[in-house]
Amino acid sequence: MLGFELCFFEHRRARRAVIATRSRWLVRGLSAAAFAAGAPCVAAQSGFEAPYLTNYAAYQKNENGSGQWTYEPRLYIPYRFDNGWTFTQRVDVPLIYTNDSGPGNTGGGWSGGIGDVLIQESFTSPEIAKNLQVSASLRVLFPTGKQAPFGSSQYQWAPGAGLIYQMPDTWYGVTLAPFVRYYFGFDPKYANVTETRELDVYPGAVVALPERWSLLLYPENPIAYNAQSKTWFVPLDFMLARKIDKTLEFGIGGAWKLGNPSNPSYRYIIDARLIVNF
Repeated sequence: MLGFELCFFEHRRARRAVIATRSRWLVRGLSAAAFAAGAPCVAAQSGFEAPYLTNYAAYQKNENGSGQWTYEPRLYIPYRFDNGWTFTQRVDVPLIYTNDSGPGNTGGGWSGGIGDVLIQESFTSPEIAKNLQVSASLRVLFPTGKQAPFGSSQYQWAPGAGLIYQMPDTWYGVTLAPFVRYYFGFDPKYANVTETRELDVYPGAVVALPERWSLLLYPENPIAYNAQSKTWFVPLDFMLARKIDKTLEFGIGGAWKLGNPSNPSYRYIIDARLIVNF
């Protein structure tokens, strides 16, 4: 289920400030953005904001009985413009340990390696209407990993776009953050590699809960349509997150396959992440 950084708003009420802090979890996962909601965006001096690091870890159970462990550090470097826009650079370096078989692991035993490194450039707007903002990104993946199951053995670029709509007076606060991204693969490194054509849909939302907890819907694992095989894969993805203090935020959740699709992708994923704000 791929970041952006939203401008920070001046809050008129403490309750809205708490809601916005919790909401940062969802948008950082879906669009690599941290945001707050409430009063209209005020002008601020442009410049780099504090970077942050997301430590993402997951265990994936595949339909063929194999498994995969992933650790993926993600570095975000946001830059805020004085007109309210935020530009965020992101770099991911996935590390994979799996017993799934493929050209990169023909024996099928447990083996480790680096995955496909990605960089992402993203923009997030100030409010274009009350409580509404837009975001867009361009993600590029490099064939740094070994052959499957570690990497895709091709370059990929993936444009994406989404909306962020705040409803601070609904329950403890609700944010809707739908986002879509389309992957185009090109320049495959081997003759047997099929170029990627995939649509990822994140029907993202965050529901703020008491005691600095939040329920995130589709923060990591998207609904996917494979345009090559013309098949859909629909998981249920959620995460419970909590802000510990100004420096640390953590979450734990997972994704489960719904139904019995012809393109199963995986059976389930259990994942967690720790965000460190510098």
